[in-house]
Amino acid sequence: MPLTQPASRCRTVQQAKRFVFKPIRDIATAVVCATATNAAAQTDPVTLDPIIVQSTRTGTNILDTPASVSLVDGQTMRHNHLQVNLSESLGSVPGLLIQNRQNYAQDLQVSIRGYGARATFGVRGVRIYVDGIPATMPDGQGQTSNIDIASIDRVEVLRGPFSALYGNASGGVIDITTQRGANPPRLEGGFAAGSYDTQRYGVKALGETDAGGTLIDYSASLNRFQSEGYRDHSAAAKTLGNVKLGMLFENDSELTLTANVVPCSTNQYP
Repeated sequence: MPLTQPASRCRTVQQAKRFVFKPIRDIATAVVCATATNAAAQTDPVTLDPIIVQSTRTGTNILDTPASVSLVDGQTMRHNHLQVNLSESLGSVPGLLIQNRQNYAQDLQVSIRGYGARATFGVRGVRIYVDGIPATMPDGQGQTSNIDIASIDRVEVLRGPFSALYGNASGGVIDITTQRGANPPRLEGGFAAGSYDTQRYGVKALGETDAGGTLIDYSASLNRFQSEGYRDHSAAAKTLGNVKLGMLFENDSELTLTANVVPCSTNQYP
């Protein structure tokens, strides 16, 4: 038996080796390149802006506060929503339950961790604030129909025992902050329509100007909602206006004026 193989057989084996190992070498090279790319990407971390919540009475980083706080920005609340009720955009907040009973005379039913679930009308057991102004009456009853979603900047929901910062009878707090004007000035308009002759249309203006050393920012919104309703005698119409004016003086003192008007909020019975 010969100890050496024919030259033709050796060439065939070498070609087979090249055929088998070349794809493996290419794959190994691709893996090394991908690993190097991932390593290079990991060396450049992305730093996110801190999220500051104010419903804890003092501005605190949301990751540092021991309270249970959720924040929903106004842009998210206005995206693909009719912008009539808070139930459209706050349903994903943990511990918060908002039931829209489609009755604009009784408003929404709002409960936080069970507080307010037994209210037959209005909002009870949950405190509501708009730009620091209580939207809850001294008897504990509040309403959300006067909240202009088109001009909301952010909504903070405070749950748990830390809501005692706003009173010992509060099972939770919904703190709403409206937009402030900024440069460049802009004018926005919106229109939405749905079944049962439901319509919502409105206009909003925001801006900022310097008046003799005093920085003035303004935000004004006017909206109209109307619907025939899907039940008999359930037609409703509401006009809502919200104005916010801020003045920053040279001595760093600040004055903010807010006005919220509901000139027409009725149930129509043909």
